Amino acid sequence: MSDIFSDGIICIYSISNIFDQEAPQLEKYPKLVHYFKSHFNARLVLLLLINGIVPVLLISLTTYPFWFRTMRSKELTFTYSRISTINQALDSLTTDIEQNITHIFSNENIRSYLKDNYDEVTVEGHKKHMLIENFLKSISNYGEVACSYTLIDRYDRIYTNGSNVNRLQNFDGPLCENIKQASPGTYCTERNLYSTDSQKALTYGRVLKEDDEILAVILVDISPELLHSILGDYDGENYQVFIANPNNELIYTNAIHSLSKPEIMEHLLSAQGTTVTLEREPYEMAHASSLLSNYHTYVLVPHTYIYKDSGNIRILFVIILILVFLQTITCSRIISKSLSRKILLIKNELLRFITTREKSVFHHKNNDELKEISDGIVYLENEIDKMLEEIQSNAEKQRRLELQTLQQQLNPHMIYNALNTITQLASLQGVKNIEEVSLAFTRMLKLVSKNTENFVTLRQEIGFIKDYISIKKYNNFQDITLQCDVADPLLELPVLKLLLQPFIENCIKHGFSNFEKDGIIFLYAYLEEEQLHIIIEDNGSGIRKDQIDQILSLSCQTEETYSNIGIRTCIERLRLQYGSRFTLSIASDGQTFTRILLSYPVKEDSHASDTSCR
Repeated sequence: MSDIFSDGIICIYSISNIFDQEAPQLEKYPKLVHYFKSHFNARLVLLLLINGIVPVLLISLTTYPFWFRTMRSKELTFTYSRISTINQALDSLTTDIEQNITHIFSNENIRSYLKDNYDEVTVEGHKKHMLIENFLKSISNYGEVACSYTLIDRYDRIYTNGSNVNRLQNFDGPLCENIKQASPGTYCTERNLYSTDSQKALTYGRVLKEDDEILAVILVDISPELLHSILGDYDGENYQVFIANPNNELIYTNAIHSLSKPEIMEHLLSAQGTTVTLEREPYEMAHASSLLSNYHTYVLVPHTYIYKDSGNIRILFVIILILVFLQTITCSRIISKSLSRKILLIKNELLRFITTREKSVFHHKNNDELKEISDGIVYLENEIDKMLEEIQSNAEKQRRLELQTLQQQLNPHMIYNALNTITQLASLQGVKNIEEVSLAFTRMLKLVSKNTENFVTLRQEIGFIKDYISIKKYNNFQDITLQCDVADPLLELPVLKLLLQPFIENCIKHGFSNFEKDGIIFLYAYLEEEQLHIIIEDNGSGIRKDQIDQILSLSCQTEETYSNIGIRTCIERLRLQYGSRFTLSIASDGQTFTRILLSYPVKEDSHASDTSCR
């Protein structure tokens, strides 16, 4: 299948190069170029041919791959069913062997004889030896030639069911040592039973233990003839079978290859998907593992066998594929030329907008996709202009807010000296209220003048409010206290600098004017869904609803309609910093309390936001 596509792609690539050359190189084919440039009918006929032939070609393109996959799928399904039969036979053989080994190991007489260092030359020793060999002969289900059992104890005594192939083995030999190292599992390997064997047999190995002491090693040899009988009617030409042990060592195959068995296994294990190549011959591979013995069975079917009747169809398919590519390239070339002028116009208009900010102008007679693209570009340009205007407006508002803030600041150094002098005089004269007011005002001034950042911590903001209240209580001649209920982790969260002070001022101005009782302001804060909620509540006389509406309606006015910067400035700063992600509400019964609820996101990048607001 890959050869078909390779041939078609090479042919199409060669033809497409003719059309993709620059104008000077097209002079190599003057007649062809002139013909298509000067004959509209030729182009029209070509389009009609495409309209008539393409459906037929598409049917051909879909039919052959479907037929190709169907043959491959049927062959693989048949192969997997045969693998299942082979694995069931291997599992049955493995189960019989495991049961026989269990019978041997569970026989009390055999275990006692194996522990006894008796002399085989004596009559009693000979009887024990013969008893074990007769037991081995009784459990063989496939005959001593097809499946032989050999028991080697730690005294190098050898017991067999009649096969003499393991008479030269000993308890400390290489084969037995490998079996001991594989314990408690089963050791499985391939080896020649006789020097005349062209194929190797499969050997199982297990150890007999008692109290963690190895008494004997048992060998079970499965002949190549028995393995061949398991494969049934699989031949080595059209169906090549490879059986590997759990260690991925090839132990049987009915095929003949010049590659060594490790090289064959390397190809099988490294195969991508179901296709494998051996000696430059491609095969479809089916693979499955038996459930009990964990043998790996691979069956390879040559591609030439699966697709032996597809030669003529492949040639026809290549021809059809070449025609399809030829027609497609020609058609796309024609369409691309007809569209290139309009696309270049759109590109030039967009570049002109980027460099001069002049709106694009398009004149499309047809209401087609290109007109939709042009309309989209015009809409995008309008949105960009709106965004730029909004950015400039926000920057101007931010500049004005900063200017107002600067206009309200005095020279900090001169004020610090004056305040320090007042504080020292008040302390020397014992006037505590003047000392308290002077210290509070000094701390407020330091926060305002020295902290140039747009954000402070909630702890700093609350400290500023406490100092502000310390001054206002003397200004109003009434006792005003601030009660805070804020968890320690929340005190380190960011808040816009001097954001809460105007709200405290609003509480004192509206709530405690003409108020005979002591004024109490409560401040709460809690975190919910990454939003910091701040509640400011007083026990004053409340605010009328029309006053609340007047305060909140300031957010909808422009700066030129009012002069105070109090709550209006707070609302404007919140809008510039958080957009629509903050909430502000005021509630009051007009008699006993006023409650202000403010929330804003705490995950805001303060530095980035600060820069954007400027």
